[in-house]
Amino acid sequence: MRVFTVLILAAALGACATSLDTHVDHDPRQVFTAYHTYAWIRDDPQIRAAGSDYQVSALNRRRVVEAVDAELAAKGFAKVMNRESADFTVAYTIGARDKIDAQSYPAPYDGRWNWGRRYFGQEVNIQSYVEGTLAIDIFDRRSHQPVWHGWAKKRVTAEDKERAEEQINAAVKTLLKDFPPR
Repeated sequence: MRVFTVLILAAALGACATSLDTHVDHDPRQVFTAYHTYAWIRDDPQIRAAGSDYQVSALNRRRVVEAVDAELAAKGFAKVMNRESADFTVAYTIGARDKIDAQSYPAPYDGRWNWGRRYFGQEVNIQSYVEGTLAIDIFDRRSHQPVWHGWAKKRVTAEDKERAEEQINAAVKTLLKDFPPR
Protein backbone atom coordinates (compact mmCIF):
# COMPACT_ATOMS: atom_id res chain seq x y z
CA MET A 1 0.00 0.00 0.00
CA ARG A 2 2.85 2.37 0.80
CA VAL A 3 4.45 1.83 -2.63
CA PHE A 4 1.09 2.55 -4.28
CA THR A 5 0.77 5.82 -2.32
CA VAL A 6 4.28 6.88 -3.34
CA LEU A 7 3.52 6.12 -7.01
CA ILE A 8 0.29 8.15 -6.88
CA LEU A 9 2.12 11.06 -5.24
CA ALA A 10 4.90 10.92 -7.82
CA ALA A 11 2.37 10.91 -10.67
CA ALA A 12 0.52 13.87 -9.15
CA LEU A 13 3.73 15.86 -8.72
CA GLY A 14 4.75 15.00 -12.27
CA ALA A 15 1.42 16.27 -13.55
CA CYS A 16 1.88 19.52 -11.62
CA ALA A 17 5.35 19.96 -13.05
CA THR A 18 4.04 19.96 -16.60
CA SER A 19 0.82 21.89 -16.06
CA LEU A 20 0.15 25.23 -17.67
CA ASP A 21 0.79 28.25 -15.44
CA THR A 22 -1.17 31.24 -16.79
CA HIS A 23 -1.58 34.84 -15.75
CA VAL A 24 -3.37 37.84 -17.23
CA ASP A 25 -3.23 41.55 -16.57
CA HIS A 26 -5.15 44.46 -18.03
CA ASP A 27 -5.65 48.19 -17.76
CA PRO A 28 -8.74 48.56 -15.53
CA ARG A 29 -9.48 51.98 -17.06
CA GLN A 30 -9.90 50.49 -20.53
CA VAL A 31 -13.44 50.06 -21.86
CA PHE A 32 -13.24 46.67 -23.58
CA THR A 33 -16.93 46.69 -24.55
CA ALA A 34 -16.03 49.18 -27.28
CA TYR A 35 -13.93 46.53 -29.03
CA HIS A 36 -15.46 44.71 -31.99
CA THR A 37 -12.66 44.39 -34.55
CA TYR A 38 -8.98 43.50 -34.40
CA ALA A 39 -5.92 43.17 -36.60
CA TRP A 40 -2.45 41.79 -36.09
CA ILE A 41 0.05 44.48 -35.12
CA ARG A 42 2.12 43.76 -38.25
CA ASP A 43 2.51 41.05 -40.88
CA ASP A 44 4.83 39.10 -38.58
CA PRO A 45 3.21 39.74 -35.17
CA GLN A 46 5.85 37.94 -33.13
CA ILE A 47 7.67 40.29 -30.78
CA ARG A 48 11.30 39.30 -30.31
CA ALA A 49 13.65 40.56 -27.63
CA ALA A 50 16.48 42.69 -28.94
CA GLY A 51 19.51 40.52 -29.55
CA SER A 52 17.54 37.29 -29.17
CA ASP A 53 18.67 34.49 -31.42
CA TYR A 54 15.90 32.07 -30.39
CA GLN A 55 14.17 30.77 -33.50
CA VAL A 56 10.55 29.64 -33.58
CA SER A 57 9.54 27.49 -36.52
CA ALA A 58 7.34 29.07 -39.16
CA LEU A 59 4.84 26.30 -38.53
CA ASN A 60 4.53 27.14 -34.82
CA ARG A 61 4.28 30.87 -35.59
CA ARG A 62 1.39 30.09 -37.93
CA ARG A 63 -0.21 27.87 -35.28
CA VAL A 64 -0.19 30.72 -32.75
CA VAL A 65 -1.80 33.12 -35.24
CA GLU A 66 -4.47 30.58 -36.22
CA ALA A 67 -5.24 29.72 -32.58
CA VAL A 68 -5.62 33.39 -31.60
CA ASP A 69 -7.77 34.08 -34.69
CA ALA A 70 -10.02 31.12 -33.83
CA GLU A 71 -10.44 32.15 -30.18
CA LEU A 72 -11.16 35.80 -30.99
CA ALA A 73 -13.64 34.78 -33.72
CA ALA A 74 -15.40 32.47 -31.25
CA LYS A 75 -15.78 35.48 -28.94
CA GLY A 76 -17.40 37.51 -31.73
CA PHE A 77 -14.46 39.72 -32.72
CA ALA A 78 -14.08 40.38 -36.44
CA LYS A 79 -10.61 40.34 -37.96
CA VAL A 80 -9.94 43.21 -40.36
CA MET A 81 -7.03 43.45 -42.75
CA ASN A 82 -6.67 47.23 -42.48
CA ARG A 83 -4.98 47.86 -39.14
CA GLU A 84 -6.15 51.48 -39.10
CA SER A 85 -9.79 50.40 -38.98
CA ALA A 86 -9.33 47.88 -36.13
CA ASP A 87 -10.36 48.60 -32.54
CA PHE A 88 -7.35 46.73 -31.17
CA THR A 89 -4.19 45.05 -32.41
CA VAL A 90 -2.62 41.79 -31.27
CA ALA A 91 0.99 40.64 -30.94
CA TYR A 92 2.59 37.63 -29.31
CA THR A 93 5.88 36.39 -27.92
CA ILE A 94 6.90 32.74 -27.86
CA GLY A 95 10.05 31.11 -26.66
CA ALA A 96 11.81 28.61 -24.45
CA ARG A 97 14.68 28.70 -22.03
CA ASP A 98 16.70 26.19 -20.10
CA LYS A 99 15.94 26.19 -16.38
CA ILE A 100 17.49 24.51 -13.36
CA ASP A 101 15.56 23.42 -10.29
CA ALA A 102 17.60 22.61 -7.19
CA GLN A 103 15.95 21.06 -4.13
CA SER A 104 17.63 19.95 -0.92
CA TYR A 105 16.35 17.83 1.93
CA PRO A 106 16.91 18.12 4.77
CA ALA A 107 18.92 21.22 5.46
CA PRO A 108 22.08 20.23 7.30
CA TYR A 109 20.63 18.77 10.45
CA ASP A 110 22.59 17.95 13.57
CA GLY A 111 20.06 16.30 15.80
CA ARG A 112 18.47 12.99 16.70
CA TRP A 113 16.07 11.34 14.28
CA ASN A 114 13.22 9.29 15.72
CA TRP A 115 14.96 5.99 15.04
CA GLY A 116 17.93 6.91 17.23
CA ARG A 117 20.63 7.82 14.70
CA ARG A 118 22.15 11.20 14.14
CA TYR A 119 22.01 12.70 10.64
CA PHE A 120 24.69 15.04 9.35
CA GLY A 121 24.17 14.94 5.57
CA GLN A 122 22.23 16.77 2.94
CA GLU A 123 20.40 15.34 -0.07
CA VAL A 124 20.47 17.60 -3.14
CA ASN A 125 18.34 16.99 -6.21
CA ILE A 126 19.10 19.05 -9.33
CA GLN A 127 16.93 18.92 -12.43
CA SER A 128 17.39 20.78 -15.67
CA TYR A 129 14.41 21.31 -17.94
CA VAL A 130 13.05 23.54 -20.70
CA GLU A 131 10.36 26.09 -19.86
CA GLY A 132 8.22 27.29 -22.74
CA THR A 133 6.43 30.64 -22.66
CA LEU A 134 3.67 32.10 -24.81
CA ALA A 135 2.54 35.69 -24.22
CA ILE A 136 -0.24 37.58 -25.99
CA ASP A 137 -0.42 41.38 -25.96
CA ILE A 138 -3.37 43.53 -26.97
CA PHE A 139 -2.97 47.21 -27.80
CA ASP A 140 -5.62 49.86 -28.17
CA ARG A 141 -5.32 50.88 -31.81
CA ARG A 142 -6.22 54.52 -31.28
CA SER A 143 -3.88 55.23 -28.36
CA HIS A 144 -1.26 52.61 -29.33
CA GLN A 145 -1.04 51.70 -25.63
CA PRO A 146 -0.98 48.18 -24.21
CA VAL A 147 -4.31 47.32 -22.55
CA TRP A 148 -4.13 43.57 -21.95
CA HIS A 149 -1.33 41.05 -21.42
CA GLY A 150 -1.53 37.32 -20.84
CA TRP A 151 1.24 34.78 -20.50
CA ALA A 152 1.46 31.03 -20.10
CA LYS A 153 4.46 29.02 -18.94
CA LYS A 154 4.94 25.28 -18.98
CA ARG A 155 7.69 22.75 -18.47
CA VAL A 156 8.14 21.36 -21.98
CA THR A 157 8.48 17.61 -22.36
CA ALA A 158 9.44 15.57 -25.41
CA GLU A 159 5.78 14.63 -25.78
CA ASP A 160 4.81 18.33 -25.78
CA LYS A 161 7.18 18.96 -28.67
CA GLU A 162 5.50 16.20 -30.67
CA ARG A 163 2.07 17.72 -29.95
CA ALA A 164 2.98 21.38 -30.46
CA GLU A 165 -0.29 22.33 -32.14
CA GLU A 166 -2.35 20.87 -29.30
CA GLN A 167 -0.19 22.62 -26.69
CA ILE A 168 -0.39 25.99 -28.48
CA ASN A 169 -4.17 25.72 -28.88
CA ALA A 170 -4.59 24.86 -25.20
CA ALA A 171 -2.39 27.77 -24.09
CA VAL A 172 -4.20 30.30 -26.30
CA LYS A 173 -7.63 29.04 -25.26
CA THR A 174 -6.71 29.28 -21.58
CA LEU A 175 -5.17 32.73 -21.94
CA LEU A 176 -8.12 34.21 -23.84
CA LYS A 177 -10.76 32.42 -21.76
CA ASP A 178 -11.70 35.59 -19.84
CA PHE A 179 -10.95 38.12 -22.58
CA PRO A 180 -12.31 40.72 -22.72
CA PRO A 181 -12.15 41.43 -18.99
CA ARG A 182 -15.46 42.24 -17.37
